[in-house]
Amino acid sequence: MKALRNLWPLLKSRKKGLVLSLVAAFVSAGARLSVPYIAGKAIDNLDKNGFDPNTMGGYLMLMVSLVLVGSLFRFFYEQLTMRLGEEVVFSLRRKAYDRILRAPIYKLDGFEKGQLVHTLNVDIENVKTGLVLGAVTIYDGAVSLLFTLAFMASVNYALAALVVLLTPLSVLVSRYISKGNAKYFKAQAEKSSEVGGFIREELSLSEAVRTLGASEGRRREFLAIAAKQRDSGYKAMLMASLINPSTRLVNNAIYASVIIAGTAMLLTGFDFGTAFTVGGLSSFLTYANSYMTPFNEIADVSSELSGAEASLKRTMDLLGLPEDIDEGTSEFPKEIESLAFKNVDFGYVKGKKVIDGFDLEIYPRHKIALVGPTGCGKTTLINLLLRFYDPQSGDIEVNGIKTSDISKKELRRHVSAVLQEPWIFLGTVAENIAYGKPDASMEDIKKAARLALADSFITRLENGYDTVIGSGSGLSTGEKQLICLARAMLISPDIVILDEATSNIDLHTEALLKKGFDAFMEGRTSVVVAHRLSTIVNSDLIVVMKKGRIVEMGNHRELLAKGGFYSELYGAQFA
Repeated sequence: MKALRNLWPLLKSRKKGLVLSLVAAFVSAGARLSVPYIAGKAIDNLDKNGFDPNTMGGYLMLMVSLVLVGSLFRFFYEQLTMRLGEEVVFSLRRKAYDRILRAPIYKLDGFEKGQLVHTLNVDIENVKTGLVLGAVTIYDGAVSLLFTLAFMASVNYALAALVVLLTPLSVLVSRYISKGNAKYFKAQAEKSSEVGGFIREELSLSEAVRTLGASEGRRREFLAIAAKQRDSGYKAMLMASLINPSTRLVNNAIYASVIIAGTAMLLTGFDFGTAFTVGGLSSFLTYANSYMTPFNEIADVSSELSGAEASLKRTMDLLGLPEDIDEGTSEFPKEIESLAFKNVDFGYVKGKKVIDGFDLEIYPRHKIALVGPTGCGKTTLINLLLRFYDPQSGDIEVNGIKTSDISKKELRRHVSAVLQEPWIFLGTVAENIAYGKPDASMEDIKKAARLALADSFITRLENGYDTVIGSGSGLSTGEKQLICLARAMLISPDIVILDEATSNIDLHTEALLKKGFDAFMEGRTSVVVAHRLSTIVNSDLIVVMKKGRIVEMGNHRELLAKGGFYSELYGAQFA
């Protein structure tokens, strides 16, 4: 099975646990399946010699011992198997998360966020229950089959041959139904992922949905998606439910055939040259029933295997993402003398440029503002500067060194960005501020918070800087953004990027922040993206963009005097 081949590298690294689990299954099956053979011998002895307490007591003690050994090793087998499953899940989840951290941003953009969460949580758990535990169940069944066949052959090889000849019927029925299951389980998993993604989107947009009065429309959308999930789930479960009854029907027919043939051999004395007794028939019938049990168990896990294969495919798709290529070896300059964009072209979609022939030289310790209508490429330039993406042609240079020659980690260590959406992580306020500099002292953290004007509201929180916060902590968007500003100030970078950093802060707070921003950016090269033109009037250079190109450049006074596009934008805001 291809899915099990994909899992083998993970299982191979846990050879000890895997081998111990398989040995425990082997011993458990051998001890358990020896009992019917001993019982048959006891019945034959009783039929031949009558009841002898010592002899029967010996048989009884032997069978009890075998049952105890089988049960003990069965316990070991189940414990080892569960541990193996959890370790595989942990390893898969770690590898998947590491891949998310290391994959290029543009590759992750191809996944829905709900799908990634579903893969990390649900799909990987399905791999454990369906493939890891299913694989070991198949092994346990195979071992039981081997022991059962060996004991059956030792009792009566002719009847054993009959059972083996009829076995393909059960296998073919199970395989035929299982083969059609995969597409139904794949569809079910896809619909489950869609539902999960829709719910996460709804939770993040709940205020907007209610404000716009769109709740009923969203409800209809959800019900439509949920109905598709229900239908795909029903089809998958319906097909899965056919496997067990079908195989059991065939297996019961085989069992009935064995009873008829065995009884006929005893009554007619025609035993194909093998000594066949009542005890032998009793043992054989037990083995015939046991022989069918592994097929039933394998049939039971077949549906889980189909669902787990679909989950493993999505997990392997995620693990198959390439690592973010970073061939930069140059060090970041100790002091910035120039920051330049040289004929930069870039587009998210092939053939559709978002940045077109962008040329700009930024002088050291200057504040540069990027303005223009939505979609003109301002935030894209920030993404290129941070190397979330690289230009498709042209270069970005620091002191003449291409940023592509500087390692991404080294570059980002000297750049601090506060973007439009606040980045808040689950942890204390102090931990959030120190996220980019975990070794910072509490005094430095508080100093950065005071500079960002965040200290006043932080000290009013229940536990001050030790208050645990997160995306749903009850803080306003503006307060979260102030924490992000404090985080940027704590890092004390060479290049400061503010992408609509004050868009979620009220005008009064924004005015208060101006002094903090000016102090923070003094002596540093800074790039500011803003829609509120009032926040960038004191910039050293304002770059006006339209459709990925520069249409005007100059300071506030010069651009107003030109009466061009900037003047129109400014007039529209203050009309």
